[in-house]
Amino acid sequence: MVSQPTAESMTGAIMQSFSWIFYQRPAKGLKTSEKIDYQNCIQSNCGANFTAAGIPQSLSLDRMLANETASPCSISDFLNYLRYIEHSPEHLEFYLWHEDYTKRFDALNAEEKARSPAWTFNNNATPAVGDGSAVSSLRSNSIVSRGSLFDDKNKMSADKSKKPSLVSEEFPAQPFRAEISRIIARYIAPGGARELNISCRDREATMHALSFTTHPSAVMNLKVDCDNYLRHQSHPNFIRWVIANCTSPRMNFAYSLGTGWLVLAILVSLFLTLSSAPRAWRLFGALLWSIGVIILVCAWKGICLVLLAMGHRRLLEPWEIKYDGIEDDKSMAASSFDDALPDSWDDAPWMQRDKKRAWLRRVFGDTVPVEDSQVRHLQDIILLQSLGLAVLGTLPFIAIFMAVPQGHLI
Repeated sequence: MVSQPTAESMTGAIMQSFSWIFYQRPAKGLKTSEKIDYQNCIQSNCGANFTAAGIPQSLSLDRMLANETASPCSISDFLNYLRYIEHSPEHLEFYLWHEDYTKRFDALNAEEKARSPAWTFNNNATPAVGDGSAVSSLRSNSIVSRGSLFDDKNKMSADKSKKPSLVSEEFPAQPFRAEISRIIARYIAPGGARELNISCRDREATMHALSFTTHPSAVMNLKVDCDNYLRHQSHPNFIRWVIANCTSPRMNFAYSLGTGWLVLAILVSLFLTLSSAPRAWRLFGALLWSIGVIILVCAWKGICLVLLAMGHRRLLEPWEIKYDGIEDDKSMAASSFDDALPDSWDDAPWMQRDKKRAWLRRVFGDTVPVEDSQVRHLQDIILLQSLGLAVLGTLPFIAIFMAVPQGHLI
């Protein structure tokens, strides 16, 4: 027996159908006081239920980390965004490393796992750090230069020959001890090439834990911090950024074009009003005005109407452009695990190459299709909103110019 739809279900369906009217992109610079507690994270999988406003579930961080989204919203696109836009790829790198490390650690046999027991953090306890302690030794041997490589085994051997690690000597049989030492040097120790933005207390607590065990739980608190930052800050900003289909030069061009259409609409309407032309001709000025409003609203939200009309395409970012006859350097490598961040992003080779490009090439550059269906859907929603705002913004324009009597001056 088919159940009859209730009034509440019909109202909900209608509201869902028109929900696009009230859609807003994720807030810029999203910040929230909602933090993931360490113990709750263990039980609830790091707050995976959190999704910021304006982000569909199909574009959630968890789906992205599971590699279930397509370009320009894939995990590699997210890493490039963190690297080239936010300049903080270390949070995602560390998170992905911990996920992979946990799988490899769980694959060990019971005897190897027993050498590195699980670690439990005591939030009320302060790690004991003193001269000659394992923590001090670990910290003193983990400070590296920004140019060090993640897996430079020769340099690691040279460093060990100069200053042997007390921790490595004390626990030589623990699994992945050498890898943990490199992770400490790169992400945890002060001055590391990818130093995480963590408190001194968390840093000392983690290094204290790692001086006794290489179990994944020893750095679980840092993974939770990275998850917090990605989920509440970087991911919403990335979704807001990825909805746009044009670069800054193209967006500035769209602003200029939209403003030009508005000026032209005013001039045409004034000419028709001051002339003896019939009033109906003034609607041509209203049409120009509405086009200008659509272009400006779309540009305000990073959408280029031409690229949208071409079949949901987007402009390539400067670091995505391949140059014939020029070998990509480390700053443009697909993976950012093996190279250090540059001291100045303005001096990055891809940035210098982009600055040398002609203005027209920067505005009308190469394009690629937007593959993710949900991103295309959000772009269509923004277009519909722009059309609605254009209609509302044109009504006062029509009312003003249609009410003025014919001037018969031209």
